[in-house]
Amino acid sequence: MLRRIGLGAAVLALIGWTADAAPVPGSVQLVGSWIVQADNDASGKFAYCDATRDGGGASVHIGQSASGSWQIGFTNSGWQFAVGQDVPVTLFIDRVPYPLVLRTSSPTTFSTALPDTTLLDALRQGDMLTLQLGAVYTTFSLDGSAAAINAAALCQQGYAASTAPPAVAPPPSPQAAAQPPAVPTTPAATPAPAGMPPEVAQEVSSLQGNCQVMNKTPPPIGDYVTRIGLTGSGVDDWLINTGRIACAGLAGGGGSLVEIFVGLPDGHARKVFARYALGVEIRGSTVWLGSRGEQCRGSAAVPPATTTTCQVPLIWNKATQRFDDGSPTNVQ
Repeated sequence: MLRRIGLGAAVLALIGWTADAAPVPGSVQLVGSWIVQADNDASGKFAYCDATRDGGGASVHIGQSASGSWQIGFTNSGWQFAVGQDVPVTLFIDRVPYPLVLRTSSPTTFSTALPDTTLLDALRQGDMLTLQLGAVYTTFSLDGSAAAINAAALCQQGYAASTAPPAVAPPPSPQAAAQPPAVPTTPAATPAPAGMPPEVAQEVSSLQGNCQVMNKTPPPIGDYVTRIGLTGSGVDDWLINTGRIACAGLAGGGGSLVEIFVGLPDGHARKVFARYALGVEIRGSTVWLGSRGEQCRGSAAVPPATTTTCQVPLIWNKATQRFDDGSPTNVQ
């Protein structure tokens, strides 16, 4: 069956994978055979998060921009296209064809935004992706693609939220200006099981729902949710280690998803961290993540070529309200 994806002018207004994009330090993570990272544009502003995989001398990129749109692109050092050129291709996902027109952002890279989630859903569920460019076919395994795409989405949510400008209130009307200013109030959070903030309870409910869909009984909440102070604010924070709730389906070759919610004084919580890790260890008030690849290269004692795995501490940055990677240890 032929599935055609419509392309309009808006679709071709691409952000693309440009040569002047730069990875955000500390954002690179391995999810199975995929590399997931955040990238800034030439001005240093967050641009997108993407998942990349090599195949046959080319790379496929599946990413989500700061505005939330999804895109797919390909890079091959052997290509020599004119920048701005429209290139018709056909993608096959498990032999189902998807005709597309991609636009070149550099001589070696072309990409397109996706008008809906049709192709994205197929990429999550498929086993093999094939790029047909003229008479040349390049294949990419989609093993682990669902976890990689999920990781890219979580990456985008975190960085987009941290860079969103504060909302500006409209000027008051003359009638409102004549009234005495109201005292701002914040609604109290509704208590959740085990005292969890509603945001944490919602995430727990989602994980349990994944298990129920697969007819699995989720383990006790205490097996995968840890209540702990990590920021020194005096308000409890919450860590979710999905590796301890395997039936949720968020584990793979790149490890399991780890999420941290920072507790707020009003009883709510804000998710400030999400990354796939090979393991989690809590030492005092510091979280250590089992990592590998790029995140283990902060040690001068071990050359990058020999780096395989390590443990990375998460350091709370009060100024940015984020967790930064500390110096890796136990590099092997």
